[in-house]
Amino acid sequence: MSGAPERVGVAIIGAGPAGCATAIALARRGISDVTLFEAGATDGPRIGETIPGAALPLLSRLGLMERCTARGHLLSLGATAVWGKAAPHHNDGFANPFGGGWHLDRAGFDADLRAEAMACSVRLHPGRLRAMTQEGTGHRLRFDGADEPFEVTATLVVDASGVRAAALRSLKVARNAVDALAFHWTVLPLGAPEAMPARTFLESVPDGWWYASRIPGGRAVVGLAADPGARFTDGAAFRAALAATHLIGPQIARGRPLDEQAPPRIAIAPTAILSAVAGPGWLAVGDAAASLDPLLSQGLTRALEEGIAAADAIAGAQMGDEGAFNAYQDRIFARFTAGVRLRAGFYAGETRWPDAPFWRRRQVQAAA
Repeated sequence: MSGAPERVGVAIIGAGPAGCATAIALARRGISDVTLFEAGATDGPRIGETIPGAALPLLSRLGLMERCTARGHLLSLGATAVWGKAAPHHNDGFANPFGGGWHLDRAGFDADLRAEAMACSVRLHPGRLRAMTQEGTGHRLRFDGADEPFEVTATLVVDASGVRAAALRSLKVARNAVDALAFHWTVLPLGAPEAMPARTFLESVPDGWWYASRIPGGRAVVGLAADPGARFTDGAAFRAALAATHLIGPQIARGRPLDEQAPPRIAIAPTAILSAVAGPGWLAVGDAAASLDPLLSQGLTRALEEGIAAADAIAGAQMGDEGAFNAYQDRIFARFTAGVRLRAGFYAGETRWPDAPFWRRRQVQAAA
């Protein structure tokens, strides 16, 4: 580490959808001194591969529709769920005024967000945040770089680093947890992808709930949300549980999966919110601010929407609106509260296994 720290106006920690949406929206508000810091590789598999039709106006507002249309995401026909009863329920995309949305090439979607940010003159810098301290009216950030550590000072820091909230951890902002799921998931290449409908599939089972979706490239993603510590961490247990489903397994089988040997990846999916999502010289956006149960399928939509809202708050503050950050925080808190209530309603609607630990735990939460 050598020389004086570089000074930046807005440092955004994390170049995922929330961080990129914030950066693009800032640029469109005329705020040009913005740098995105990306911690690591961005081309690996990521969970979060469906975006609903209601999110498409957000993509238009960010100027992303041309890139996304050219990318060739798969048009969603809607959703089919087995929940609360054995008979499936269908929600077709044509009933939505915005359409059914897309099943995403997620790596391509994220790449297009970064490309749009850079086209707006946002700088993209590799670096994993190691620590952040307050310095005067701004913050000093220490990063591990590809070759050596480096430092920057920033007037404003936006934490868009996901549930780990890397920047705000340094400020000791507490995270209040409601629940956590262990999401066991894998991506399967399909021998006959067109035989699997381009729908989102959801199925509750005694141990939790399954999710599946066909995605571009002749593949399907399939996952099981269960309690942390559940017994599905090896490939054999995962495949056996999948084979026991009545909706998800047969739909995957229609596509003729070519590789079922790999053990599933595991992602912990918390329902949690920071005790504060904005403060002097900083704010949090996306999952860094608040994360909701993946059952609600709101992650990408919230990332885009809150990125735009964060940019509006930053622009308002720069124009002298002293309440802009408080209004942003109120918005995030209200959205989280509504999401927790919606989640409780969904879990309360599944009453077939009242003695199963997964459902008993969440129905107790719903009744609280």
